Amino acid sequence: MTPLTPCARCKQHVTRRGVTWPEGFVCRRCYQRATRIRGRCSGCSTERLLPGRDSLGQSICTTCAGILQDLRCSRCGDEDEPFRRGLCARCCLKDELSELLADRTGDIHPRLKPIFDGLTTQNNPRSAIIWLRNPHVLRLLGGFADGSLPISHETFQSYPSQRTATHLRDLFAKHGILAPVDKYMVAFEQWLENKLADGPSYDPLGLLKKFSVWHHLKRLRAISENRPLPEGTMAAARQEITVAANFLEWLHIHGKAAGDCQQADIDLWLSTGPTTRSLARTFVRWCISKQHIPSVNFPYRIARTTPMLSNDQRITHLRQLLESSDIDLCICVAAALLLLYAQPVTRICSIRMDEVSISVDGLEIRFGKDWVPVPEPFAELIREYASNRPNMNTASNSHSNWLFPGYAPGKHMHAQSVMRGLRKIGINLQGARNSALRELVLEVPPAVVAEMFSYHAATAERHAQAAGATWSSYPALRDDG
Repeated sequence: MTPLTPCARCKQHVTRRGVTWPEGFVCRRCYQRATRIRGRCSGCSTERLLPGRDSLGQSICTTCAGILQDLRCSRCGDEDEPFRRGLCARCCLKDELSELLADRTGDIHPRLKPIFDGLTTQNNPRSAIIWLRNPHVLRLLGGFADGSLPISHETFQSYPSQRTATHLRDLFAKHGILAPVDKYMVAFEQWLENKLADGPSYDPLGLLKKFSVWHHLKRLRAISENRPLPEGTMAAARQEITVAANFLEWLHIHGKAAGDCQQADIDLWLSTGPTTRSLARTFVRWCISKQHIPSVNFPYRIARTTPMLSNDQRITHLRQLLESSDIDLCICVAAALLLLYAQPVTRICSIRMDEVSISVDGLEIRFGKDWVPVPEPFAELIREYASNRPNMNTASNSHSNWLFPGYAPGKHMHAQSVMRGLRKIGINLQGARNSALRELVLEVPPAVVAEMFSYHAATAERHAQAAGATWSSYPALRDDG
C-alpha cells in the first residue's frame, strides 16, 4: 500500500505527489494553487509570482521563501507553474495554436490571427488549452486554417454541434473576424421557418405567415439593428404566433374561417380556455386592421392579483444580502438593484460599466437619463463586485464592458441564470419589483421615477395611485418655488 504523507499547507494525508519546499512537503493541489498567485511580495515588495509563505501565512516570492526550484519558463522567462517540458502554459498554448491555425504556407492564417492573439493573451491560458481538447473546436479551427471550411456564418449555422459553433462564432465576432450576429434573432428566424414550413389547412389565406412576417419578424429585425434582441421579446413573439395558430385552428374546428369570426366567437374563445388565449389579441387586432376579420372587441387581460412584497420583507431581503456569506456576490448585486431600484433582471444584466460611476464622492448608476446615487453599504457591495467581475480571465470577455459579463464571448450574463440565482435565495421577482417601485413613487413624483428608472410614465403613475401617493399638487408646488 502506497504510504500517505501530510501536506504542510492543507494538512491532508496524500500520496507523495508534490514538491518539498522549506516549509515541508506541499501536495500537488496546493502546489498548483501556490504557483498561480501573483502580486507584491510582503518580504521584498517586488511584483512577481508568490508561491511561498512567511511565518504569518502571507504569500511571498521564491527568494524570500528560500524555494530553490526554478519556476521561470525556459522560453519566455515568466515565472509560472511549469506546464510541459519546462515551458509555461502560455508558451505551450502558443505552440498548439500555431500548429492548429497554420495555413498551407505553414504560417498562421491571416484571418485567424486575432483569435490567436486573443487566446494567447488571456489571463488563464490553461483554460484555453483544455478548451482546445474539444474535437469540435479542433475540427472547426483546423478546417478554417487549411481552407476546407469557409470562414462564414453559414459554416457555424450548419455545424452539427451548435453549442460549440455558437460559442466560437461569438468569439470570431468579438475579435472582428465576422460581423456580430444576434443569436436570438437567428434562433427566431430558424423557429419561424420551421413553424411555417407547411401552411396549415385551417389557414388557406396564409394569415399566420403574413402576421408572423409583416408584424413580428419585421419588428424584431428593426430592434435587432439597433441593439441585441432581448430573449423575452423573442419568446413573447413566439408565444403570440403559437396562440394565433391555435386560434385559427379553433375557428376551423368550429366550422368558421377568419372572415366569419364574430364577437360571440371571441367571447367563447376567451371563456373556455386558459388565460394564455388572451395573447391572440395582437393577431386579431392585426387581422381587423387588414380587414381579414370584422371589427370585434378583444379585451385586454387584467390580472386578478398583483404580486407584492411587504416593505418588511423587502428590507429583510436587503439585510440578507449584507449579512450572508453564502450568496454569490454577483447575485447579491443583482438582488440589490432589483430591491432598491425596481429594475427588471433583463435590464440589470445589460448594465454597462460606463453606466456605473465610481468616485471618491460615492457610486452612481444610470438606469435612464439621470445618474442615481447608490447608498452605503450597497455601494461598497457593488464596488467590491466591480473590481473582481466574473468570466474575465478568458479570451471571451477579457475586456468586457458589461457589469455582468457572461460566459459567451462579448455577451452579458443570461437573464435566466440570474433569475434562478435570485429565486434560489427566496426572492419573488415580480413581487420585489412591484414593492420597490411602490416605495420609489412614495418618495419621488412618478414622472421623475419614470425618467430616472426607465419606466413608462403610465406605469409609474399607476403604482403611485395604488400606493396612495399624493403628488397631484407637485407641479403647483414647483411653480410656487
